[in-house]
Amino acid sequence: MRNELLAIEDAELHLSILRKIAAQAGFTTTSANSLDSAASLLEQRSFGVITLDLSLGEQSGIEILKLLARMKCGTPVLVISASDDDALSDVVRIGNDFNLNLYPPIPKPINLAVLRQALLQIAGDAARHDLATAGET
Repeated sequence: MRNELLAIEDAELHLSILRKIAAQAGFTTTSANSLDSAASLLEQRSFGVITLDLSLGEQSGIEILKLLARMKCGTPVLVISASDDDALSDVVRIGNDFNLNLYPPIPKPINLAVLRQALLQIAGDAARHDLATAGET
């Protein structure tokens, strides 16, 4: 669904923040706190945007990027992570190598204005795409 956000996050505080900001940008939120639950949700249905924490306990969010690549998923992905700048740069490179629709990562602690702006941009991009494709028919 275009207006549904999948938040792949294991910290309840960050999830609460994501839900609030997502609602302000017009998204409802479904959450997954592990790679397995995220993979299950992604195999069942589509989302308008995916937010991804790179560190999910002992697991790496990179595995989700690999899954999205195998699925040839075009859903916008917004990485939100406490990883250092080098790790975030590596994620961008990996996302580009996998041809994913990866937006610039947002470091933790989350800057709420930056997160809100990113989600509004993704919503706007989706709306413009819908208008463009509706005009083609």
